[in-house]
Amino acid sequence: MQVGVIGLGKVGVGISKALLAEGHDVIGYDVSESSRQQAMDVGVDVASNNAAVAEQASTIILSLPHPEISREVVETICEHGTPETVVFDTSTLSPSTAETLAERATAAGMHYHDCPITGGAVGAAAGELTVMAGGDNERLRDHRDVLSAIAEDVYHIGDVGDAQLVKLIHNQVGQTVLLIFVEGLFLAEERGVDPAVLYRTLRHYTQIYDDKLDAFFGNAFDEAFVDHFVPESEDVRLGPDQQFNLREAHKDLVELEELADAHDVHYPVGSFAEQEHQMAMNAGYGDRPHPDVLELYEELFETDVESRADRREKSRGQIL
Repeated sequence: MQVGVIGLGKVGVGISKALLAEGHDVIGYDVSESSRQQAMDVGVDVASNNAAVAEQASTIILSLPHPEISREVVETICEHGTPETVVFDTSTLSPSTAETLAERATAAGMHYHDCPITGGAVGAAAGELTVMAGGDNERLRDHRDVLSAIAEDVYHIGDVGDAQLVKLIHNQVGQTVLLIFVEGLFLAEERGVDPAVLYRTLRHYTQIYDDKLDAFFGNAFDEAFVDHFVPESEDVRLGPDQQFNLREAHKDLVELEELADAHDVHYPVGSFAEQEHQMAMNAGYGDRPHPDVLELYEELFETDVESRADRREKSRGQIL
């Protein structure tokens, strides 16, 4: 099957690689010349524009950075695609935006599904994403060969827009955990507990946060712990590909806060997280990786949080 991929950034090109690995032909487009070249290098048939993708593929996956771009691209697909075209939108949007895009697709005789993902560029390239899907369940099942090529797990959440709500809550939980962890780092600093020990214990031994802290920090603190305690053969550190910037994190929090307001839902912790992210944005951290919020707190409280050998020596790691 020929599958269209619009948006060939890190995640989009990863999705393309996973599709190609499973024997699908991929035609794609991105406004960035460097992204188009990268996609071409892995075997994607790069089209001249989004319209050309819509004309040649009846199954299209979107991986786009902003709601306005999603609107423009879906409009192009509706204008240039064929009836019964199926769109799987992996972008993170508000539920209402997803509903609007689905209505536009339906009016054009097409089928739109909101399919936000977790797993980032690494998961995309390995075909190990988790997809939260909204829309017609039978049509999703009919396209399991495409979805299974890019995802390890696909969960049908409900109607179009429902999957976006779950993804926004997922992001909000992670972003709030980050703020709480940063607060904990300052308490550990005052007590003399090394941040690498705190990080490794919460992440790997108690498993309270699953992969949340890894996703945000890329195992920055884990590096010190691994170097101190773990043989090289057991090194499981992640790279920086799963980090995203504060502006993106803040966008998701705003979307969810607006939804809470619209439904008159009590939302104090989420509002606090949004306010703290807004403070970071105002301080010029918008385009910096999300974990850099720690540096902002270090500036505010005039305290450096760093892993030190003398503190790591106090801990013997996992002994049983």
